[in-house]
Amino acid sequence: ALFFFENMQGKGPSKLQDADGNGELDHPGLPGDDFKYPNYLPKDDVPYGTYIEVDAYYVSVNPEKVGSGNIKYRFMLGKDTKTDYNAERNHHYKLTLKFKNYANDADWHIEYEEPEPGIEVPNPYYISYLYNHSMMLPLKIKTGGRKLTQIDAVILDNRWAPNEPNKDYKYWSKMDIPYQNQWNGFLSLRKTKQTVIVNVGGNQEYYESHKRGNRSYEITQEDGTFGSDEEGGDGVYTVRHEGDSVCHVSIPMYTRAKQLIKETGYTGNNPYVAYQRRAEVRIVATLEDGTKISTDGKDLNGNEIPSQSVDDKGEKGNPVIYQVRRIVNPKGVWRSCTNTDPFHVQLKRLPKENDTKFETFTSEGTWKAYVVVAPENNRGFIHLTSKGTGIEKVENDTVYGRTGSIVDFDINFDSPCGEKENRYAIVRVEYHNCTCYHLIFVRQGSAPDDLIAGGAKWHAMNMKTRSCETDSPLEEGSLFKFRKWDKPIDAWNNVNPRSPWTDIVPDDFKPAGDTEFIMASDDNKGTDTAKWTDIISEDTDPWGTNEIEFGSPDLPSGGSIATYEDFRVLYESDDIEMGFGVLYGDGATDTADDIVTAYEHQYWRNEKGKFGMRGCFVYNKTTGKNLFFPVGASGYGHRKEERGTSENKKGVLRYSSNRYKELEDDTKPLFYDLYMRPGAVYWIGKLKKIYTDDNIEGHKDDKGNPLPTFGWDFNYFTFDFFPIAATVREDACFIRCVD
Repeated sequence: ALFFFENMQGKGPSKLQDADGNGELDHPGLPGDDFKYPNYLPKDDVPYGTYIEVDAYYVSVNPEKVGSGNIKYRFMLGKDTKTDYNAERNHHYKLTLKFKNYANDADWHIEYEEPEPGIEVPNPYYISYLYNHSMMLPLKIKTGGRKLTQIDAVILDNRWAPNEPNKDYKYWSKMDIPYQNQWNGFLSLRKTKQTVIVNVGGNQEYYESHKRGNRSYEITQEDGTFGSDEEGGDGVYTVRHEGDSVCHVSIPMYTRAKQLIKETGYTGNNPYVAYQRRAEVRIVATLEDGTKISTDGKDLNGNEIPSQSVDDKGEKGNPVIYQVRRIVNPKGVWRSCTNTDPFHVQLKRLPKENDTKFETFTSEGTWKAYVVVAPENNRGFIHLTSKGTGIEKVENDTVYGRTGSIVDFDINFDSPCGEKENRYAIVRVEYHNCTCYHLIFVRQGSAPDDLIAGGAKWHAMNMKTRSCETDSPLEEGSLFKFRKWDKPIDAWNNVNPRSPWTDIVPDDFKPAGDTEFIMASDDNKGTDTAKWTDIISEDTDPWGTNEIEFGSPDLPSGGSIATYEDFRVLYESDDIEMGFGVLYGDGATDTADDIVTAYEHQYWRNEKGKFGMRGCFVYNKTTGKNLFFPVGASGYGHRKEERGTSENKKGVLRYSSNRYKELEDDTKPLFYDLYMRPGAVYWIGKLKKIYTDDNIEGHKDDKGNPLPTFGWDFNYFTFDFFPIAATVREDACFIRCVD
């Protein structure tokens, strides 16, 4: 046997030596005879076909055809001797050359063996770490010459937990059971239609009733796109036939909602910065005679398929889908209105959850980066270039990278903007053969702006004092007790006991005790101090009947504290989404390598500009407008009061309100170590017993009544953007204003 590359040239002109039947050869063999045969078509007019050539020397002693000389016999390969030019992989072509009559007259005969029916699928395959995203899984179905009528897929394994974490990483492993609890996992075979799933009776009921783990795909003999991406549709799949024995089908797969059932913390977004999540899918194909073949030799119910032996399964078995690690560095770039410094992007990830150094990684397949969203009046304010070693080309403002190279490009700002102007863009990075996505939010300018046309104009910075905001969107600002404008706890105080902040245990969180907190001042030179117990909130009882206002700031430009309604409009808008990660600002020109530089922007640092800040990006997916809410250099934008408890729980710098240690609850495994996870709470401008017009599902008590609310919650780990019920009275939180 001779081995050669697959070469599918399709149908072509006749290969017959006398195709027109006039008794003269159309395809003589010797080169240089073109003048004798003006109708001669080189290589049967299929110049890139695969062919066999036989060189010979002939002698004829026939008295009517005496002669001798060199002769060349050529045959264009394919599945017949007439018009097929498909030289297909995994086929054995048996070619016979039979001489008849004279030397320049030959009869070719071809036989080829169909391969045994089977399914080829790339393995493993990758899907984005982001929620509500998709990819297409390519399948090659070898039918053995029969027609394919249907494909079925079923998810066998679907993990919420990290895949093969290091032994020193603690999580609720008792719930991480192979091939069980698929309803808690990240993967869906049907298009995700919601961001947050509520009031459906639990993850299992929703998963099974909405058939998230199984789907059938009808296959006709037509090529094309089938299914629907419209509202209510489950997503489209594509079909392409190749000859009579191969069918190429690409089926869509989706990451699930940002929050499956809010109270459980399960999420379709990978929360882990160091670990992938794993799913496994069985593919079953049905042929016209009822024969079934699958990727693991079993039918949909797990029974062995009699006609498919173990040897026919192939080397790779069921496709394994990995949800790639969460990428947070970088997630956004901000420039002030006069700053046009470029920013060098290199996608980086942590090798371990408790690691202190980020590392670049290579794309397992090609990658590209391009500006996907920018308002019409902002187009052209940035452009992308690259000096990376793995760049294929830069074309039409898109950077294309080669397989096995790192994602490496520059965001260039073309010009300043006006003091009261903002410019926005979203850069989309596609990597791992462009099946995984990462978004980078770009903003130039810090003027108040509306995320929704005609809505409130959100300020870009947090409050530092009653009359002053921070100097940049990266600064966290002060923590305020309710209505205590005169006692802002300066960001200087809100740092972790050690840096870097890794390998955390419950005892690492210390109460305020007798600490003298520095009170913030407009000029960052404040000398006033106060103890936690000296800062007494005014009446903040949300269980009362009266509405309680925080009180207006004294900003020169005006503004008021964002209300419950201001946040809720963003939460309920179909155009608004959230992303979580690291923002870099003025002075930062490269992606940071260590977590301190990436996370801990603080206004008093030398070279503060090179530091980044973690937080939540609230963005309009249509216009690209974005707003950043920092969680603080410590990772905790919240101090807890804990009335009625011992002094050792007062004033703790910690995001979690009610978690002090590991939570061993098999219904909420992602909350296992919530006590140490980053996040922030922002005050709302008015506290009220209940919001009678509250229609946010999931923000109600057991009887269906709306809950009282004191702030808005940003959970960096579970991607929560949600009102937080009133459980305390004297917490200290951040403040953001609107016009």
